[in-house]
Amino acid sequence: MINVRLAQSGEIVRQKEIWKRCFGDADSFIDFYYDNRYKAEDTVVLLDKGQIAAMLTQIPIRVVTQDQRSLNSAMFYAIATHPDDQHRGLATQIIDFSNQFLGQTQKELSVLVPAGKPLFDFYRKLGYQEGFYIRESVLQGNELDPFALHKISPCRISAITPEKYNQRRDQQLKGKLYVAYNDEEIAYQKKLSQMSGAEIYALDCGEGQGCVAIERVTYDKVLIKEILISGELIPNALKEIALHISAKEYVVRTPTYLGENLGGSIHPFGMFKMQRKSDVEITPEASGYLGLAFD
Repeated sequence: MINVRLAQSGEIVRQKEIWKRCFGDADSFIDFYYDNRYKAEDTVVLLDKGQIAAMLTQIPIRVVTQDQRSLNSAMFYAIATHPDDQHRGLATQIIDFSNQFLGQTQKELSVLVPAGKPLFDFYRKLGYQEGFYIRESVLQGNELDPFALHKISPCRISAITPEKYNQRRDQQLKGKLYVAYNDEEIAYQKKLSQMSGAEIYALDCGEGQGCVAIERVTYDKVLIKEILISGELIPNALKEIALHISAKEYVVRTPTYLGENLGGSIHPFGMFKMQRKSDVEITPEASGYLGLAFD
């Protein structure tokens, strides 16, 4: 018998097993998530014959529109079905339950980030559509050297609190369609960054202010999860980042309207589904920005 509900105490061991089998993360990372982010009230589980077979996390977010309307929403994260129970439609069932639950709690959208291209088609069948995009560039360390010639303002990078990061983030994205996180979620990103050997930072380039979230993937590779500052200041900011955190390769994610001089490509990143009728329209032309996805 299938039963879908919010998680209860005493179920973490099984959840960790499913996470490990589905995502292949190290035990240290899985423990880190459950020690620093896990909340039973944010977690939905599907049980088959009394045993958890699938799970899903609902991260509270706000979707902010161009005219500054704020829509209470949730981002679905860590959607996982135990390998022994896959191909039975359980993911569809747990997502449907979660969307119904959000509607009952007055949430207006659910947002998710497909783990790969094939999953975009799967989520479209469940009523999701593309709404959030990123520009992603891959730069070698020596490619950042020419940026030093682009001297507009000297930049300074410094660690920042989650609250101040959020203030800068919201200011940089004002007037755009974007996903806003509460300070608690930014605090989790800060811990993620620190665990990897990096940080969330303030960027101060002359009179220009911005922020950047960075994770070190390996000794030679750094992921700049998001960098938000005026476009003309990005080259100097990246040069300063490279001096602060050395690597052979930098993966840089920006909103679509930033980073044109970095090359790279624009592609869909997040999808959404409305929970009820609304006069808010999200179109691909809006190029909504999701940014941090804790991926």
